Amino acid sequence: MLKYYKTFSVKIFLAIIIITFCQGCRAFEPIERLKESYDPYHGGQYKEALTDWSKEARIYRGLGVELIATATFKSSKFRDAYSNEYARAYKLTGSEKTKLIEDQKKAALAYNDFLLAAYVPDKKLNDFNKKDSIWKIYLTVGKGGLITPLEIRKIKKVDAVTTHFFPYITPWKSVYLVRFPATFPAAGKAVIDRDAKYIKLIITSVLGSAEIVWE
Repeated sequence: MLKYYKTFSVKIFLAIIIITFCQGCRAFEPIERLKESYDPYHGGQYKEALTDWSKEARIYRGLGVELIATATFKSSKFRDAYSNEYARAYKLTGSEKTKLIEDQKKAALAYNDFLLAAYVPDKKLNDFNKKDSIWKIYLTVGKGGLITPLEIRKIKKVDAVTTHFFPYITPWKSVYLVRFPATFPAAGKAVIDRDAKYIKLIITSVLGSAEIVWE
C-alpha cells in the first residue's frame, strides 16, 4: 500500500510540473504576439528603407522653431521596398504585385518624388502648395544649380495607410508630394546620375532656410 501511495504521489507531482510548465508557455504567448505586433512591417525591408531615405531638418529663430520638415525621397530602392510591403500588407497576387512594381519603376524613371511632412507653428504659413506661399522648395544635385518642382500637391487625406508607410506624420503636420523631373528636358540627361555624391532638398523663406541632404 505504501508503495502505491508513493507511486501515486510521484504521478501527481509530475502532473503539477507539466501543468505549471504549460501554463508558463501560455503566459509567454501574449508576449510573443506583442513582440510580433510591435513591428508593423513584420521583419521586412521597408523599415530599413524608410530610415535610409527619410531625413529631417528644422529652422529656428532664437529659441523658437519656425519649421520642422521630414521628407522621404522615393528613390528606386525605396519604391522597391514600398512595393514589397504594400504587396505583403494587402496580400496581392503575383500579377498584382508585378504590376505595382512596374508602375513604381515607371514613376521613378519619370519623376524624382519626395513626400514632405511639415510643421509650421503658424498654420496659415503651412501653405507650400500655394503660388503665393512664403516658402520656396528646390532640389540640387551635387554642385549643380537649383531645380524647381514640377508640382507641389497637398495630400488632404491622411489615413491609416499613409501613416503606416510614413509613421513620422502627425496631426500637427501637413503632408505634400513634391515632384521634380527625373531628366533634364533639353539634354535628356538624368537629373540624379551615378556620379551624384549627394542630393539636397532646400526649403527656404524669409523665416530661414533648411537643407535636407541624402548622401
